[in-house]
Amino acid sequence: MNTIKDDITKASKQIGLTDSQVEVLWQTLQEIQTNKPKFNLSIILLYFGTIITLLSMTWFYTAHLNSEKSLLISIIYGLIFFGIGAYLWCAKKLRISGGLLFSLGIVMIPLIIYSLQTFMNWWPTSAPDDYQGFYYWIRSEWLPMEISTLLIACLVLYFIRFPFITVLIYSVIWFISMDAVFLFFGAQQDFFAHYSIVSISIGTLLNVLGYYLHKKNHMDFAFWSYLFGMLLCWTGLSVWDIQTEWGYFTYFLINSAFVFLSIFFHRKIFLFFGSLGIVYYIGHLAYIFSDSPMFSYVLAAIGFAIIILTTVLLRSRNKTSFSAPVQHNEQGTKVI
Repeated sequence: MNTIKDDITKASKQIGLTDSQVEVLWQTLQEIQTNKPKFNLSIILLYFGTIITLLSMTWFYTAHLNSEKSLLISIIYGLIFFGIGAYLWCAKKLRISGGLLFSLGIVMIPLIIYSLQTFMNWWPTSAPDDYQGFYYWIRSEWLPMEISTLLIACLVLYFIRFPFITVLIYSVIWFISMDAVFLFFGAQQDFFAHYSIVSISIGTLLNVLGYYLHKKNHMDFAFWSYLFGMLLCWTGLSVWDIQTEWGYFTYFLINSAFVFLSIFFHRKIFLFFGSLGIVYYIGHLAYIFSDSPMFSYVLAAIGFAIIILTTVLLRSRNKTSFSAPVQHNEQGTKVI
């Protein structure tokens, strides 16, 4: 570490930086390295602790307390998370720890709103049985909790540019889409058709946002946009009530397009969901042709042909790259 600092100091002085500027540069580099996401034990433990705390405040939370105590406890938790998160983010410059604590503060917002509504009896219809149902059941009564959480999460993200916060924002958007469909259409027979349209629309917009963030070199933000965008698109397509074989074949073509998009965008997430859809379609065909032994042979032949064709293409591309002509410039230097 001292060797690196000495090299930076020498290089900085050669380009005319003062001692104070060199020290500021070194401190900035240390801060960047400290907060740069790395796959190491400390980062894993930070996210692991966050997930445990998040689960305890969401799925595993039970409304065994009355609304008054639940409101008080949830507010205290929220203040602790936001307070310590702000201290670590602003004072100590520990971006990952501070950002994760801000995320936990956002997670407390639905519980605060739920406890407040229960305490004041501000439910538009009948009050839900318990808070745990917020993460299980689709109900229009959850919309005030979700909208409040979305607004506060966006406000926090405006000041705290921490990528993981977008996970919470996209999750809330997903919840809102499901509950809003239930609010407008109710438990109709074609409920999943409406949900599919909304889900695919929002997922497409998130993919467009991911592409924009990718072009702007915001890779961490782009990853979460692509992930939730594809999750919404794929689930919307998969829960659609397909009743014809042409419909299933169209589903197969769309998922095949996802696979090819993974090549264009260089995003493995498209390949993952596209492959899931293709496997689902193959399973559908296997069910139809379950009595035909020829189906398995044809399917194996198709898979083997894909492997051979891909191998030939890769080999051809490698030969082309290695046999690139070598040119020379006027000074006789080789130019590849």
